Amino acid sequence: MENTSEPTDVRQAASLSSSSDATCGGGADKLAACRTTEAGAGPTERLNYFNYFTEVEEEFVRRRGKQLLISPMDWALVESWKDAGIPLHIVLRSINESFDSYDARAQKHRKINSIFYCQQAVEGNFAEYRLAQVGGGSEINTTEAPSESTQSDQSAFPKEVILEFLARCEDELRLIGKRAEEGARTEIGGAVTRARDRLTEIVSEIVGSARVNAEALERDLDAVDRMILEAAARECGEEQLKQIRVEAQSQLRSYRKKMDKAIYEQTVQNFVSRRLREINNIPRMSLFYL
Repeated sequence: MENTSEPTDVRQAASLSSSSDATCGGGADKLAACRTTEAGAGPTERLNYFNYFTEVEEEFVRRRGKQLLISPMDWALVESWKDAGIPLHIVLRSINESFDSYDARAQKHRKINSIFYCQQAVEGNFAEYRLAQVGGGSEINTTEAPSESTQSDQSAFPKEVILEFLARCEDELRLIGKRAEEGARTEIGGAVTRARDRLTEIVSEIVGSARVNAEALERDLDAVDRMILEAAARECGEEQLKQIRVEAQSQLRSYRKKMDKAIYEQTVQNFVSRRLREINNIPRMSLFYL
């Protein structure tokens, strides 16, 4: 990564926080502290974004019995489940049911190598879950505003750790902006400039706050992330976007008939987004990647 002798506002803020906010504690268990309680979960279950992907991956690998590198298409599917509001405990239950069914087979010719193996179980269990909520007296809302306990979970993200993460994002965006300028890529260049300005505002707000609202910060970062991706898509052009979609659809061909239409389309879109990130070296601005 390119070095600079002139520190950015983001780096200055990270340094300031490290000296003045040392009581925040370490960040080693920041994701583990955000676990969703599964046993006895009520009908209005709070789905915690920060551990959704980690929990799904760990449960799948645990049941598989051997380490496996999760594919970009698998991650796109998991993101589709999260975006569809499927509660974490429903996904974990479905993974276990899928493996239980597989383990019960007399003959096992091939190992389970993809999270897509659990797709039908996830959709089936989620449909049953939603049906069970009908008349339950409360609306299903997996993105409900955080309670006091959820807010206390947010303290698992120390201020200095967040500021260091934002500083890394700033460094990567600066390099992307430089490459965009050299290549006369005005769409991405303009989006990166706006993104860096917004990061400076976010950092200023964090430094001046007594407590970091992780959920609000995640929404802000998601908005910045989407702005850059949209610019990358425009810069990419229709023909290349079409080729990326064809690649995604080709990989999903054997699963399409078994997938819910909305989940299928979201998975394709997530795959396209991942390809755009790879092509343009766009960092993923989410607290999940701390």
